[in-house]
Amino acid sequence: MSDNSVVIVTGIPGVGKTTVINTAVDMVKEKHNEDVLVLNFGTEMFEVASAKKIVEDRDEMRKLPSAKQREIQKSAGEGIAEKAKSARVIVDTHTLIQTNNGFLIGLPEWVATAISPKTVVLVEADPDNIAARRSDDPTRERDVQAVESIKVHQEMCRAAAVAVGTLTGATVRIIKNRQGKVEEAATQLHDTIME
Repeated sequence: MSDNSVVIVTGIPGVGKTTVINTAVDMVKEKHNEDVLVLNFGTEMFEVASAKKIVEDRDEMRKLPSAKQREIQKSAGEGIAEKAKSARVIVDTHTLIQTNNGFLIGLPEWVATAISPKTVVLVEADPDNIAARRSDDPTRERDVQAVESIKVHQEMCRAAAVAVGTLTGATVRIIKNRQGKVEEAATQLHDTIME
């Protein structure tokens, strides 16, 4: 295992990120008999805040003062880095979250440097396919987003990923999750994990 075994995997809602991650993790287990620890950054933040008795449920987190949220983000990032000392880790998160007031940075400097990933992976898909997946998913309540807005969101995520690479020295990889070709995308993620 390399000194840095953290891969951040991002992708906008509806891109199929979770499916790609799960398939790649299964491939690593099957081909190398190794486990990969998949950590959701929001869950890691909640665990930090909950342990400090700052919140009782995840919904309370977004209501905390910005300074407190940044403190929790940094602690969560440091906790992930600690876990990565003994395991290969995928951090499942978003580079940007679209809000009514623009894009919220999901990987600000204090998170990126605390985690210090070896690679930031952007899972992307055709904007038309993302729009269709979102509208066809009965298990989630997703915001409606025009195809052009989806395209812009993915482009902005690329810029955010490059910023993380600039801050940390991480490589940035784009993996296309083409319709019906999740195995192809997962193979690329597998290769990144095992590099």
